[in-house]
Amino acid sequence: MKKKTFFTTSLRGEIAKRSGAISTKQSHARTQEIASSKRTPVGRSLLLAMTVLCAIVSGCDQPIQSAYQEQINVASFIFANEAIDSVVLHRTTPFGDYYDDLDYAVDSAIVIVTTNGVADTLLPATLKGRYYLPASKLVVQGGQTYNLTIIALNEQTGGTHVLTAATTVPMPIHLDSIPPSFHGQTVTLDTTDLAAFAFLLTAGPVDESNREYLLSVTALDTNVGRIHNGGDSSTNRVRYSNIATGPEIAITSRFFTWYGPNLITFYAIDTNFADYQRQLSGGGNYQPTLNHINGGIGVFGSAARDTVSIVVMPKQ
Repeated sequence: MKKKTFFTTSLRGEIAKRSGAISTKQSHARTQEIASSKRTPVGRSLLLAMTVLCAIVSGCDQPIQSAYQEQINVASFIFANEAIDSVVLHRTTPFGDYYDDLDYAVDSAIVIVTTNGVADTLLPATLKGRYYLPASKLVVQGGQTYNLTIIALNEQTGGTHVLTAATTVPMPIHLDSIPPSFHGQTVTLDTTDLAAFAFLLTAGPVDESNREYLLSVTALDTNVGRIHNGGDSSTNRVRYSNIATGPEIAITSRFFTWYGPNLITFYAIDTNFADYQRQLSGGGNYQPTLNHINGGIGVFGSAARDTVSIVVMPKQ
C-alpha cells in the first residue's frame, strides 16, 4: 500500500510496515520494527531495522523550506558471533510522492564491509534493497571495527551516492542472573497484581566502563491472547527498555503485550545503536548530531546479545 508523504523527515516513517524479525535467537529488535531482509525466516536483525522518509501527513509539524535532495537511508545492525544478515537501503521520498517500499528500495548498489584490511562485498537478497553476507564469508567478531562503504546511483542528479560508516562491535555477553522461573518455563501474570511481576536480569562481562545496554521482549505467538494491562491498547509484538548505563535491567509487566511464548533479548550496544534509539525515543525525527552515516542518513550499529525465552500465561 502506498502512502502519500508530507513535510518533515522522520525516522519513524514506515517503521511499522518494515517489520522483520530476528533469527533463531531472536526476532528483533528494531529489526522487527524496521525493514529487514526477508531471506531469513521471520526476520532477523533488528533489521531490528529504521527507514528515514518524509513524514506522513499526520506526523507533520513544520514544513521544509528547502528543495528536496535525494538521500540514501541505511538500516543495518550487526551482532557479535553472527553473520551480516542485512543492510537495508532506501531512497528518501520527495514531498507529495506516494511511498512504496519497492519503489524506493535501492538495488544495484555496491555494499562493502571491511575489517582488518579485508573487504567483503555483500550479496543482493531476494527482496529489493536488502544486502547480506553469509556466515561462510564472515562472522562478526566482538571488539573488531567494521567499516561500511556504499556506492549507489543518485536517481535525482544522475550522479553517485557514496556513503561510509563504522562500528566497533561490543564483546559477547551472556546472561548472568536468570530467575529460576525462566529458561522456557511458564510464568503466570496476574493483571490484578502487576507489581508482583518483576524480575532483574543482569549480563556480562562488561567490556567498557561506558558501555550501554538495552532489553527487548518479542511476542512469538499472538494467538494465545492479548494482555490487557491497564489502559494500554498497544498491539506491538516487540517492546524495548530505555537505554541503561549498567548491565542490569528490570523486567516488568509493561514489556509484555501478548500471552504465550515471549523472547527476552539483552543487548550490549555501541554508540551508533544507542544514538538510533535516542532518535526514536525523541519522537522519531531526524537529528543530525545523532547520525553516524557519512554521505547519507540512517544507522549502521552493532551489539552483542543473549536471549532467554519464557511462556506468559494468565492467572486462572
